[in-house]
Amino acid sequence: MSSFLRTVSAGAAALMSAAVLLSAPVEAQNAIDIVGTWSSGAGNVVTGLQFFNPTNNSFIPPKTAGRSYSFSSDGHWEQAIFQYIPNPAKPQCVEAQLIWQHGTFTRNANGSLSLTPFPGDGHQQIKAQCGTISQFVQYYEEPELISKWSTSLVRHYGSPAYALQLYAFDGTPVPVLYQVYNPPQMLPTQQLHQQIIGKPYKK
Repeated sequence: MSSFLRTVSAGAAALMSAAVLLSAPVEAQNAIDIVGTWSSGAGNVVTGLQFFNPTNNSFIPPKTAGRSYSFSSDGHWEQAIFQYIPNPAKPQCVEAQLIWQHGTFTRNANGSLSLTPFPGDGHQQIKAQCGTISQFVQYYEEPELISKWSTSLVRHYGSPAYALQLYAFDGTPVPVLYQVYNPPQMLPTQQLHQQIIGKPYKK
């Protein structure tokens, strides 16, 4: 009888341990933390000086489109995006958009991330293929809520790599990012420009 009770107790303990594991937060299953520089696809778009030069507010267009995020251990983030904007009315008139911004991020209790840009630092450039070719660089500021995120170890171009899956505020997954640097490659994690309200910006 004593042996039977010990067997039952051991089985109950195993079930309880399994229940605890199943109820653990999703973040506990992540391969690594979000800290680092992450880039989509071939990794041609990367945060830092090779994408945006804050001394003259100029972009360095990468070879291919993509996006990159960097997160530091002390709560700073940086974003670099190079994407094409289609024109359904004129398919041959595709526009290229380059976006750069940085700031601070907060890890919320529900596992989401709140990304807050530094005022006056973010910039974007639209390059039009048709009509007047625009080289105009203007301010850009867009806070972002990442509803959830996860990291995993995968194979990328035949080699092991850490992957980061971000989800937008509405739960929509964004393109998978792969870690390219850790520690992250970032521009100075402080406000670089003074924001002047109501005054037009000229490069």
